[in-house]
Amino acid sequence: MKNQVNKNFYEWVAGFIDAEGCFHIKRKIMSNNKIRYYFEFVIKLHIDDEAVLRTICHILGVGRVVLRPKYNTCSFEVGSEKELRILIDLLDEFQLMGDKYLDYINFREAFFLYFDRSDSVTESLKTKIEEIRANHNTKRASTTLPVNYKRVITDYKLLGFIEGEGSFIVQTRGLTPKFELELTSAQKPLLIDICEYLMLRIQLIADATQPLNLPSKGGIKIRDRKAKGNSKPSVRLEITGIDFLHNYFNVFLSKLEFYSRKKEDFKSFCFICNKLFSKAHIDNEEVKILLLRLSEGMNGARLSTNKLTDKTLTGKIICRDEETPDS
Repeated sequence: MKNQVNKNFYEWVAGFIDAEGCFHIKRKIMSNNKIRYYFEFVIKLHIDDEAVLRTICHILGVGRVVLRPKYNTCSFEVGSEKELRILIDLLDEFQLMGDKYLDYINFREAFFLYFDRSDSVTESLKTKIEEIRANHNTKRASTTLPVNYKRVITDYKLLGFIEGEGSFIVQTRGLTPKFELELTSAQKPLLIDICEYLMLRIQLIADATQPLNLPSKGGIKIRDRKAKGNSKPSVRLEITGIDFLHNYFNVFLSKLEFYSRKKEDFKSFCFICNKLFSKAHIDNEEVKILLLRLSEGMNGARLSTNKLTDKTLTGKIICRDEETPDS
């Protein structure tokens, strides 16, 4: 954890865990009727995301990557006491930002209660661990963070979170680009803090490149969304406006190193924003069609399990553009 590259990656992992990680506390009744507890950390993704999980596994030096082709999934799993202690040390130093922190401190407390005990598993110990399990992950009733908790957002924590939860979107009607980050309503304080952090970072870019007011159109907004069907109420951070996206938000993210496949969506998103900002699509039907086709191949459409799109389209269009001098 000494050099800046590793520090950036550890911060990125913390943000990615905030989005995709899961802390499990499992109970097993043995054949002799004694109770044993198992602790496991898991990141489960689409099988196309194997590379990022192997990167995490390699750099952290813990866990294993498990492929499940039958279910089109892959997982990064850490289950040994020794390796979980390493992961806990990491997350103590690079603190989580969102409600996942509550799952982490539950997991951490139960882990140390169990492995640092001085005697056998007593009834008192089982009661304490079961109380933790009863208010853990999806069973958690309260999202109130500890009084002494102080949220710390950094560029790479935010990037990791964006790579897990964010969406770069181009609405085909009107070729309208936007970025979205949607969470449950309980996580609204996190989105408010992210909004404030982004505005500070973007203002620095504006001051350095165009020391004038930020664009009047677009910007960052937070919208509350009502529950639909079985879903919970949510809150969404939206970034809109071609000028704001192209000249500020995309510039901010372009300075950072992506570690997951999300970089391909961001690459397409930047390409489209660039063409829209330069108005290359105006009165040019061919460019419009190319941008539409490119936008239709982003996000879930890029997955190998999606058989309806040309997976090489992004590279074809962008390479073609790079070979053609601007008129």
